Amino acid sequence: MQPIYIIIPVHNRKVLTLACLENLKANSDLHKYHVIVVDDGSSDRTAEEVKASYPEVTVLQGDGNLWWTGAIALGMTYAYNQGATHFIWLNDDCLTKLNTLELLLDFLQEHPNSIVGAACYEAESGLLVETGFKGKIRVKALENEVVEVDGLSGYCVAISASVFKLIGAPDANKFRQYAGDGMYTLKATRAGFKVYILGKAKVALVEEKDPIHNFTNYVQKAKYRTFQSIFWNYKSPYHLPTQFYYHTYKYGFLLGFPLFIVKSFSWLVRFYV
Repeated sequence: MQPIYIIIPVHNRKVLTLACLENLKANSDLHKYHVIVVDDGSSDRTAEEVKASYPEVTVLQGDGNLWWTGAIALGMTYAYNQGATHFIWLNDDCLTKLNTLELLLDFLQEHPNSIVGAACYEAESGLLVETGFKGKIRVKALENEVVEVDGLSGYCVAISASVFKLIGAPDANKFRQYAGDGMYTLKATRAGFKVYILGKAKVALVEEKDPIHNFTNYVQKAKYRTFQSIFWNYKSPYHLPTQFYYHTYKYGFLLGFPLFIVKSFSWLVRFYV
């Protein structure tokens, strides 16, 4: 088996997690690569059923405080200590198309010391999702495109171990649930690595895509519309401490802090009006 590790962070989405693993099995990826499921304290017997149905999968256990970024960081650290040459981040609501992982890894062989993400399509609508950003602009890659970006969303991303060796794991303290993927890949580009979206490598996003980039839509769809749930909960993309770290890291303190204040004020006004 190749020293390549697929890292899947999960929490209380047993049906999605098992479907993701079954898809990897159908594509012959489950036995080709090492697979790590990082279960962050699920209460729906996710870990038990993964172990029972897929004994070849390594399950790492969290206590509910890892969140997405902490789960990824734990998985990457474990894999690196096992001698991984490459990591693949894979969300459990993403179903890889046949040969997608092979395409990503072949790309990294041709472009060593890089990071590359697959193009992501909403399963129901077939719409192509913007999975990267260049400056302030969110971007995507069409089927025959290779697009260089500053950072990536973490749906399905392949990473050379040389990146981890130089910059370590994602920052799970500042970016527990949101922005950990984008800020880690941005950190990599600032350290001299190249980051790309490979259009011919495809995944289907089977879970409804949250409208996290539109505040009004997010609030309207939120189950609980309280200040606590929108601005002070790690499950919210508008968690204010995360937004503060995001803006000041991405744009620098002198520009990022005023931008954070302006955006926060705008969100608060729209929330209360």
